[in-house]
Order: sequence, then C-alpha cells, then structure tokens
Amino acid sequence: MFALVLAALPGSAQKLLPWQSWIEKPVPEGTKSLADLFGLPWQNSGGKEGSLTVSDTPGPWGGTYFKFQVKIDHFNEAQYSMGWPSFEIRPNPPLDWSGFDAVQYWIRCETALDRPLDLRFILWSGGQGRINEQLPPFRAGPWVQVTHRIRDFPQMNAVDRVHFFLCESDYKHGDEMTFQIGGFQLCNLKKELSQLPPDSAAVGLWGGARADTGDQVVLLDSGTAQLPALLVIETTGQLALAADDDLQFRLHEVFSGQDTVRTAKLGQVVPAAQVTRVTTQIDVSSLPAGYYLAVADVMRGGTSLLGGRVGSDDFYIRRADESMTFTVLSIRTGMVMWVRDLLYGDVMCGTAIALPHVYDPLCKETYSEFIRLFARTTGKHTEGNEAGVTGLALAAEAFRKTGDADRCRFTEWLLEDSCNHMMSRMQAPSGAAITWTNELADEGIGKGGRTEAFGSYDSNQIGEWMRALVYALLYFKDSPEKRDYAVKLSAACKRAGDYLVAHALQDSDGVSGVMRHLRLNEGADGKVTQVTYHQEGRQCDVYLGRALSGLSYYAYALQTLGETVPEAWWPVLDNTVKWSEARMKPNGWFDWQCGDVVEGGCHTFLGNMYIGEGFFGCYLADRLAGRQESAQAAAAATKKAYRYLTDDCVIKGKKYEYPLEFWVGPYAYWLFAEYLDTIGPDPKFQDWLQVMDRRWSVERGWHDFLDRAPTGGCGRTTSNGMLAVSIVGYLGIKQMAEINRPLHWPLSSAP
Repeated sequence: MFALVLAALPGSAQKLLPWQSWIEKPVPEGTKSLADLFGLPWQNSGGKEGSLTVSDTPGPWGGTYFKFQVKIDHFNEAQYSMGWPSFEIRPNPPLDWSGFDAVQYWIRCETALDRPLDLRFILWSGGQGRINEQLPPFRAGPWVQVTHRIRDFPQMNAVDRVHFFLCESDYKHGDEMTFQIGGFQLCNLKKELSQLPPDSAAVGLWGGARADTGDQVVLLDSGTAQLPALLVIETTGQLALAADDDLQFRLHEVFSGQDTVRTAKLGQVVPAAQVTRVTTQIDVSSLPAGYYLAVADVMRGGTSLLGGRVGSDDFYIRRADESMTFTVLSIRTGMVMWVRDLLYGDVMCGTAIALPHVYDPLCKETYSEFIRLFARTTGKHTEGNEAGVTGLALAAEAFRKTGDADRCRFTEWLLEDSCNHMMSRMQAPSGAAITWTNELADEGIGKGGRTEAFGSYDSNQIGEWMRALVYALLYFKDSPEKRDYAVKLSAACKRAGDYLVAHALQDSDGVSGVMRHLRLNEGADGKVTQVTYHQEGRQCDVYLGRALSGLSYYAYALQTLGETVPEAWWPVLDNTVKWSEARMKPNGWFDWQCGDVVEGGCHTFLGNMYIGEGFFGCYLADRLAGRQESAQAAAAATKKAYRYLTDDCVIKGKKYEYPLEFWVGPYAYWLFAEYLDTIGPDPKFQDWLQVMDRRWSVERGWHDFLDRAPTGGCGRTTSNGMLAVSIVGYLGIKQMAEINRPLHWPLSSAP
C-alpha cells in the first residue's frame, strides 16, 4: 500500500469528498427585516379549503405571523376535485429585494398528523416565475427556518408575487392543518464546509486505474488477478487508524447475490484529523464473471470504525467469449439495483449515474444518507414504469434465451418487484391507478412530491400503468412456475381496463365511445366526472395513445392466456382507431393542434409514437381474435403514424430523426422492431433500427452506456432512473438478434 497524507485545504481550493457539502448560513450583520410585509394586502387565493388570519401573539423572533388554516376536501365540484389551497400577495408597486442572497422565514404547523408535512413556495419578479419549490419536509410542533436563494434571479428589485400553496393530493380527505409563517427577512449567506462528527472517519472507494478522475465502468477480463483501488480516508478529532486495523473488502456479485470477503491489515497509520489517500490492490483472481459491488470498511476488534461511512464502487468481470452487447446489457441491467428503492421497492425516477463512492447502497441503516447523495427524485411514476418495465421485460427475455440463469432470475426479480409495487401501491380499489408514489418522501427522507391520494386519475397514466404490466405478463406467462403470477397481473389489468371503458370514453366528432385523454375525478358518491386534458392552454391529444395502448395491448395479452376479451371493449378499440386516424393530417401528423410549441415541440413526435403504439396494440388484439378487417385498419393506421415519424416530423425547422436519447430512442426501437416482427417489412423502420444501433454501438463505441460522464452523451446518459432503464430494452432486442433468437410476438391462436 501507498499512503499520501493531505492537510486540510482551504474550502475554496479543496475538492469535495463524497460525504462533504457546502452549508450556507446567514451573516448576522447582513440581514434586513421584512416585518412590513404584514401591512400589505395578503389574501386567501386557493378556495374555501383555506383561511388566512394574522396571529395576536408574537413568534419567537418577536414579530407576528400568518395563520393559514386548511381542511382538505377531495370532492370539490370545481374542474379539479383536488385543488391547491393557497395564500399570496401581489404587491403593487413591486418590492425591492435586490442586493441580498436569500429570503428567509420561520414556519411551524399545528396538526394531529404524525408525518412529514408539505408546503410549497412561489416567487415572481418582473412578471415572471423565479421560484416554485417544495419546502424541506417538516413535522408538526417546532419552528423551522426556511431559506430560498434569490441573488441569481433577475429583477429582484421588482418582486411582484409571493405565494404559498399545498396540493390536496398530498394529503387525505379531511386532514386539518394550521400553518404558521413569519419572521421574514432578507439575508446574505456564507459558505461553510460540512464536517464529520468528532472522532469519526469516512472512506471513499474508487476501483480501477481511473481512480477518482472519472466514473466510467471498470471492465476486467476473467482471470484478472488484482483490481487497483484508491481509498480516500478522512479522520476527525482524535481518531487515528492503526496499521494493524483490518481493511475489509466485501465483493457482492449482483446477479447471484454471492458475497466474497477479502481482509488484510491496513498496514500503515492514518493520522487523526487528516485526509489520507491510500492506494492498494483488491484480489479478484478467483471471482467468477459478473457485476460487482465493492464495499470497503476499516475494522478494529471486529467493529467498524466508520459509522456506516464505508467506501463503495462497482466493477464488471467479462467472460472470455462474451460479446460487448451482452456485456453492456449485463452492466446496465445490474445498475438498476442502485436505482431501486431499497425500502419500498420499484425503481426511482431520477438518480446519479454512478455510485457516490461512499455508503453501502444495500445497507438499510445508512440508506437515507445514500439517498441524500445519490437520488434526485425518489418517486415512482407510471410514465417511468411503462418505459422501464418494458426494458426489464425485454432484458429478462434476452437473458432467458441466452441461457444465463442468474442474470435472468435477477432481472425477473427486478421486474416482479416493480410490478408488485405498482399493484399494491398505485392501484385504487376502483381499479384506477394513481400516477405517482413516493414512499421515501412520505417518510421524510426522499426527494420530490409525496404519494398522490386516490380519487383523481389520468386516463393516459392508467393506460401506461397497464402497458407496463402487460409486458411483464407476456414475459411471465411463458414460465410454468410464474403462470399464476401472470394471471395475477392480468386481473389487475382487467380491473383497470374496465375502469377506462366505464369512465374514459367520449362521443367525438360523430364517433361514439372514443377513448380520450381525460382527468377522471371521483365524487363522494362514487360518480366520476371528466375533464378534458389541456397543456399550455391548448386542448391536447398527445397522450391519448397511451390510454389506448394500455387497453389494446392488454386485449392482446388476455387472449394469450386463453381468455376472452369483453365484448364491450371491441367497439372502443375500433372507434378510437377510426376517430384517431381520421383526425390525422394527410402525412400522418396526429397531435397537430399543439404544433411544435407545446412542451418544447416534443408533441410532434411523441403524439405519433403513442398513437401508433395504441393502433399497434389494436392490431395485435384484432389479429389474434381473427378480426381481420379491424386488424387491417389498425395496421394501416399504425404505419401511417410511424411513417410520419420517419418521413415528415419537423420541430422548429429541423427534421426529426434517429433519436438516441435513453428513453425515446429505445422506445422507438422496440416499437419498430415489434412492427417488423408482426405486420411486416418496411424499409424506413428497418433503416431507423440499423442507424440507431450503429450509432450507439459502433460510431459512439458504447461510450454513452459505459462512460457515465457528467457531460456529453446523447441524452439521459448522465443520470439514471426508470425512464433511462428503458435502454436495456434495446440491448435485449439486440442480444436476442445476435444469438438468432429474435424478439417475436405470437399471432396464432392462444394456447
């Protein structure tokens, strides 16, 4: 081993260690009271659920405070049954908050709720929104100070809106809270480096020759004897590490779950109150091929000295005859392990792309600290499930056809874990499904909004939820030991499909019973009311296809189980195809009313991807049921929708082609692969598959999959999450093709 001891460097010159962060604290002499805000015309602005008063007694800072009393009502008769209680001021003339780093205030809540509470803050200046963010979760009782940075926003001399609000969907019907807010001030901030507790230590681990210069995947050939490793160790107070302390490496093979432990003496003193860089080697000579998590700990007398702040990194050992496609498929599938919610299951929406090099991601005791460093958004979203579950199903199929039992079982476990969460946490008693859950945020340790309440649903998101489960159903039905599980998935989809058919249809342009994109609000009496979807002020059909695809793909999957599609569903599929195809432009453009404006122009291609997918599901269902005329109509509509993507889609003057981003790219890849497998050849779709594959794997040399760089790449390559997990779907299809067992959808009679 070699050790380099570094004295503490000045904060501005020091590269932050993985466990370190900058903490901003107010400068006492740089504050300005905003007590005069209480003399301005604040008002309750969010409906009858909230009421606003001013306290008669001062807060701990000596001044008054607002009392915002809220009683949650999930059954409003307004457009949205769950609203946004709020209060605000729109000062005229605007306020001058320039020359300061931040605005601060104190908040507490009186409530019987024993859970983290949610409130959000909006700030405008110059007529433009500058801040719209959730307050850090807090519990009832103590006063908590909140800080919002403002210096970097323009026109802070013209603050013209200050707004507090909450989402009723974050609470249960009937919940009551009284938020107390006051002690407003402007302040300047100073940065301080976070500190470890006294007399403690932490270790960062980097494997491979790259050390801490990057995060690219470390690839080793089978039979490699040693893995270079860098340990960066910080000690505080009087704690020094002794030469005879044990340095332990736990090497966890992800696919098999097998652990190998390597232990040696540290071999040198690591001084107290220092940062020390230690280089060493890890014996990997006897490890079988696979994807590994390495965890580094320092032990004394059998007890860790690190208090959970162990080092961690990953590496991969290739088999001698392994193709790069199989290697990359294995690595990207294995990486899903870190994105999975360890406590509640399913895959989170957004995380860093590489491990933070500290904390064991599989240790529940320190999981909140791991999440703090690694996660960006800890929720689970039906849009992500549709993409990621599909990717996992295709990856599992590839491993199954390749004959790799360990990797197949692991991927099946991920797939089943996500589906179980979707069924148990997202599906309501009515059969509908909410869009978003975030159990970690519910517990106060996650990031992003809390779990939605049941009672208000989105037809397109219900369809996405179904479509995800359908891919899992189609995978598991071919495993005799998992046939019962496929039936369980089918039952959940059936309830959701019945809900859509009962509540998400509209008569449209003379066509009866068309599946539409609607907000579906359940009243206290169980009655469901519809609200047509709008985005950025425009009535929008971009996501209609996802509601259709949920129902249509399931109608196909139901038949593969030997069951019969409800007769009432066939007119819905037929009429939705008829209406949707008729409203297309001659070149196939579907969501033309949004132009290339809404959501940055992405509706131009997303609308056609989704409606084409919905049409294709109708084709599968019709074909398997022997409904030849309907199948032909759906096939023609599918081709028209997809050929707009390949031939005519233009966004802001630029032709759209060959998407490489790690969501839309694999999504288009499997849609076109499915089309070619079932409906038949098409030169444009084949061209897209060949060009996308060549650019990812040859021209870009797999760099987007393995570099894990902080910049560059082809979109969604510098972070991970359920949407990006879809990329393993492309890899699975490619692997199946390379072993001459390509993706195939059965269109013969059901077993």
